[in-house]
Amino acid sequence: MSATEPPPPSAAKREAALSAPLPAAFAVIEERLDAVEESFRANLASPVRLIAEIGDYVAAGGGKRVRPALHLLCAKLCGYEGPHDVLMATVLEFIHSATLIHDDIIDEAKTRRGRPSVNRRWGANVTVLFGDYMLAKAMEMALDAGSLRIMRKLAEVTMRMTEGEMLQTRHAGRLDLSVEEHLDLIERKTAVLFSGCCEIAGMLGGVSPDREERLRGYGLNLGLAFQIVDDLLDFTGDPRTLGKPSANDLREGKVTLALIDLLASGPARGRELARAVLDGGAADGPEIAELTALLEANGSIARARECAGRYAAQAAAQLAPFPAGPAREALEGLPGLLVLRDR
Repeated sequence: MSATEPPPPSAAKREAALSAPLPAAFAVIEERLDAVEESFRANLASPVRLIAEIGDYVAAGGGKRVRPALHLLCAKLCGYEGPHDVLMATVLEFIHSATLIHDDIIDEAKTRRGRPSVNRRWGANVTVLFGDYMLAKAMEMALDAGSLRIMRKLAEVTMRMTEGEMLQTRHAGRLDLSVEEHLDLIERKTAVLFSGCCEIAGMLGGVSPDREERLRGYGLNLGLAFQIVDDLLDFTGDPRTLGKPSANDLREGKVTLALIDLLASGPARGRELARAVLDGGAADGPEIAELTALLEANGSIARARECAGRYAAQAAAQLAPFPAGPAREALEGLPGLLVLRDR
C-alpha cells in the first residue's frame, strides 16, 4: 500500500461510515466481519505489481460489506461453526466488487464511493482485466470449501448478474420501461447475490431443503428492498455522503421505480425533465431539483418506499422456522433498517 492510501477500515471506522442502525445489526458477527476484511485484503495481494496496486486501492475504498455480513449472520443462524463462512463471505464480496468495477467501465463512471473510480485511474482496458481477475480469484478461493453445490450456486449467481448487466445496457434511456421489466432487472443485478449469500450459508450449515429455500427467499426479497431504496437515494440522498452527484443513475440512463411511477401517473412535465437529464442538458441544473420535487409531490417516492417495505416484510417473514437468538433478531431487523437508511 502506498503512503498516500488510507489504512484498512477498523471496526470503529466502519461503524462510523455506516448509517447508525446497521452496525448494531452486525455486532453479533463483528469479529467474523473483521476477519473477512483481512481476508479480502490478503487475497488481493499479488506478485504482479499492477494487480497488487489496484487491489490495495479497491480494498482501501471500503464499503458497507452488507453482503458478507448477511452471509455471516445466516451462517450463524444455521449453527455453522467452521471456517468457511469467512471464506465464502470474502468470495461473495469479491464477486460484488468485480461487478461494481465492470459497472463503472460500462457507465464510464468517474467516481466510486467519493474517490476516483478504478477505470478513471487506470483506464478501461486494465480495469476490465482486473475485474475479470477478481471473478477468477473468487472461484479459485471458493474451491477450498470443497462443495460442488456451492460452486454451482456461485456460477449461477454470477451468470444471472451478468444477464442483468446486459439487460441494463438494452434498457438504458428507456422512458417506457415497465415495472415488471425493472423488477426483473434489479432481481438479476442485485437480489440474486443477496439470495446467494443466504442460501450458501444454509449449504454450509447443512439445513433442510425447506430452510435453504427460505434463506433464498429472505435474500431475494431483501435484495429487492435494498435496491429500490438505493435507487431512491439517487434523488433523496446527500451527494456528499453518497460520493456521487444527484440523479447520477438517471444521467447514466437508468430509469428506476419512482420515475416509472411518475411517468405513468404524473404530469407531462416529469417526462420533459427526465428526458432533459437523460440527454445531458440538465447536468447540475435546476431541472434535477424540479424533477425531485415532482417525484415527492406526486407520491412516487412514497409509493416506491412502500414497495420496498413490502419486500422487507416478506423477507423477515421467511425466518419464522429458524431458532430464536441474536442472529435471527439481527436478520429480522435488517430489512426495516435498510428501507430507512439514508446512505
